[in-house]
Amino acid sequence: MMSKLITRFPYKPCFRRACFSSRTNHWFRRFLSPKEEKELYLGITSSFREKLIEQANKNTQTYSNIIETALMSTKKQGVLSVQRIEELKVELDEAGKNKDVTKLEQLESEMDMAQLKIVTIYNRLIRSYLSSNRLDLAVSVLDQLESKGILPSTRSYTYLIKAYLKNNQLSKARQLVEHMQHLSLNRLRTSFDCSVMLKYYIACGDHHAIDYLWRDVSQYSSSIKPGISLYTQYMEYLISRKDTKSIVQTLQDIMQLEIPSFTAYHYSTWIQAVPLLTSNVSTTQQAEQLLIYIIKQSPRKIIGWESIKTSISDLITSYIHQGKELRALAFYYRLRKLHVPDETFDQTQIDSIAHILDRSETRHGIDAEEETKALLNEFKGLLIK
Repeated sequence: MMSKLITRFPYKPCFRRACFSSRTNHWFRRFLSPKEEKELYLGITSSFREKLIEQANKNTQTYSNIIETALMSTKKQGVLSVQRIEELKVELDEAGKNKDVTKLEQLESEMDMAQLKIVTIYNRLIRSYLSSNRLDLAVSVLDQLESKGILPSTRSYTYLIKAYLKNNQLSKARQLVEHMQHLSLNRLRTSFDCSVMLKYYIACGDHHAIDYLWRDVSQYSSSIKPGISLYTQYMEYLISRKDTKSIVQTLQDIMQLEIPSFTAYHYSTWIQAVPLLTSNVSTTQQAEQLLIYIIKQSPRKIIGWESIKTSISDLITSYIHQGKELRALAFYYRLRKLHVPDETFDQTQIDSIAHILDRSETRHGIDAEEETKALLNEFKGLLIK
């Protein structure tokens, strides 16, 4: 019986196809026509796209809600608009100029209520309080910065250090410098900050610190942009130290810059360096260079021609004693080209220059080249009759 059944229904091996096999879509071919299969596919992908768009809209709406919530919360805190911040700068400066302490206190209150976190605005407030002769209120602003979550800047300290130095309160200034160094704010980036710290180190007599500071000024001059006032402040220090080597180097440095004309303060400082350089035979030429530079940089109304007259006389005498008569002649020539007034030269100097010219003519004689003759004639024309 069994053998008959086996014979009637022979064994055929059965292999199950994977449900997600890529080889065939047997199920679709069995139950769906090609048209129905395409419609089903399009329906599925369309629904999928709709779900994606719906989810994206939800994310966008959620993000918008976050932004709106943040803006609303900041508005409740009273954050100032950009326009109002710009107005604050002007009002702070104006109130400081007018010494209007009441107005400054009102502005400070507004800044605190708005929880303003811009340190430069608070620096303006410090400066304005100092302009109003209220050092105590300026110090109070600095003391409260950190409690407000604001990191002071170098300028926050240098404004106050300058004020303490002006009041001869060196110990107070020293405390601020130490605190500034503790916060690693002692890297100076502006001419103003360098000027304040130079004044502080001079007051302390810390020559080593001054050397380091000026080395940084020279090395980073493109970013610090030292001006004539900072150079003059340093020159004043060098003159007090009679440091002729550094004076010469500073002269070479400043001559590379485009600077405005000297003021009376600048002139009165730099002219003091000329005798120091003239007294040393190794720096006589640099003394001449400095004197010419001062005359070029100074408006005629601020020049003290009596001091210039003394310097000219000393330089010509020094050149002659060194046997450098042609240098004395060239120096005189340059001065006349700069239209130095006649009364600046005394008769002794004029006679000395005339004597040098006569000797030069005799030396060249009739074999002198035309160019040399023309130069000597030009020198003669510059002599005061």
